[in-house]
Amino acid sequence: MNTRIYEYLLTVAEHKNISQAAMSCFISQPALTQHIKKLEGQLGAPLFERKNHELIPTTQGEIFLTTARRMLKIEQETLSHIEELRQNTPVTYRIFVDIEMRNLLIEQILPKFLTIYPGLKPTLISGDIHTAWDFLNSHSVDVGIFPLHGKYPPTIDCVSIQHSEYILLLPPHHPAAEHFSVHGVDMQLLQKETFILNQEFSSFHDLQWQILNYHHFKPAKILHTHSMQATVQMVLNGQGVSFFPNTIMPFLPTTCKACSFNPPWRFQYVVAYAKSRGLNMYHTQLANMLIEHYGQFRSHEV
Repeated sequence: MNTRIYEYLLTVAEHKNISQAAMSCFISQPALTQHIKKLEGQLGAPLFERKNHELIPTTQGEIFLTTARRMLKIEQETLSHIEELRQNTPVTYRIFVDIEMRNLLIEQILPKFLTIYPGLKPTLISGDIHTAWDFLNSHSVDVGIFPLHGKYPPTIDCVSIQHSEYILLLPPHHPAAEHFSVHGVDMQLLQKETFILNQEFSSFHDLQWQILNYHHFKPAKILHTHSMQATVQMVLNGQGVSFFPNTIMPFLPTTCKACSFNPPWRFQYVVAYAKSRGLNMYHTQLANMLIEHYGQFRSHEV
């Protein structure tokens, strides 16, 4: 909004002197005089007249100054309303989250997060690890939270929130449990087993297939489940075996047999963001809350 001329004229009327008004407006006297003359030419009437060495508004000038005060007041009220609206409008914060971690975020992390940043409006998007890189690189999301094994693209930075490893979960009284607990998991002894894997399009599902591919292992039969809880129940019922992050071990029934790989199959939970966007306070706060959350598992293990 170009209301500068209104400010100029009100300043001239206040000082009754064009030189003093020019100094107050941080403009040269010739430039201020030119502004006034141009406006007077457009109106076809003088706005000021000289009386006793002072510039006094003419009748037309008083009318214009009244309008100028009103216009400046409208401008200020408009800008105040826009600023108030801006402050009260939620800021969209787009989070890419692994499907298996989605409930954790909704139920435990975001309620605490929004007490700190009530002006944020989180939007959750889920998918596999390949989709995550695409979304982060294209700035379709602001941050990603998922498990990661191996390297990540050079355009991405990550904050590690928890180091973990995958374990093999066996049904109660499984004949290979004792051997695996001493020597580590031998995939060749599981040739006839049904493998219960996470639902497709999740990062955990990708990790499970990385393990199978690494061992050049093709399961005799594969079942997919929609949650870890369902998988645990199926393993307990003797319907197959499965891979799990070891962070779940403190919460498993004692009848379940959990065995480590040799060498261990390690991964990490990360908060990822595009390097071009950088690490901001929202990402840092989320990472700290997740570090605190996963710290509870370490305390259980101790």
